[in-house]
Amino acid sequence: MVEASFDLEKNYTLKPLEQSNMSMVVFLSWAATIATVGFFFSGILTCKKIVVNASTENVPLLPFVTTFFNCLMWTSYGILKDPALILVNVIGMLTQVAYMVCFFLYCKNKGKELGSIIYAAIAAACLYIYLMHLVTEEATRVSHLGLLCAIVTIIMQASPLADVAKVIRTRSTESMPFPFSFMMVVVSFLWLCYGTVVNDRNIQVPNASGVLLGLIQLSLFCVYPSKPSTMSKM
Repeated sequence: MVEASFDLEKNYTLKPLEQSNMSMVVFLSWAATIATVGFFFSGILTCKKIVVNASTENVPLLPFVTTFFNCLMWTSYGILKDPALILVNVIGMLTQVAYMVCFFLYCKNKGKELGSIIYAAIAAACLYIYLMHLVTEEATRVSHLGLLCAIVTIIMQASPLADVAKVIRTRSTESMPFPFSFMMVVVSFLWLCYGTVVNDRNIQVPNASGVLLGLIQLSLFCVYPSKPSTMSKM
């Protein structure tokens, strides 16, 4: 009788814990979604800079392309495993398309920049063929897609670092988008927490990387100003 009483008490104590865990999942999901949408809309500042200057000089296209491809991948992952990822990444794809249209309206060398979009389209087509036609088991498909999502996310997060050599040479972070780097830290931290609560390594790993890479990028803004120094101009 004592043992039965103990089990009954244990069941009653677990139920509130499960409800609390579920509430945390919902809270982190919405918090991460709202922050991510804010991250996507931070691109408006970059587009404003393009329009004001009537030029895409010092504004790279790569972050827009990699972010679009990243959202496409996570939307697919959300459809297969976690619906909480669908809405936010659909919004992400739409915003990146708008930013790329703005970029090409003011871009002088459209042919050169178009190459990155073509490469992304080819990669997406190859990925679709592989996952939908060559991989037959659902669990394997989810596992492979999750791994690819993590890889693409890390590439997206690291894309502004492609200008590090230029930043060091000119002693200016003008070519690096600060809103992108700042919001990446915030968004990655929230999704890292979400991935930890739902115990999904495919979400945890790339967002842990996002926090680290974002902090590295922000450290460059602390070291170098957003405008070239007079020494670098001489």
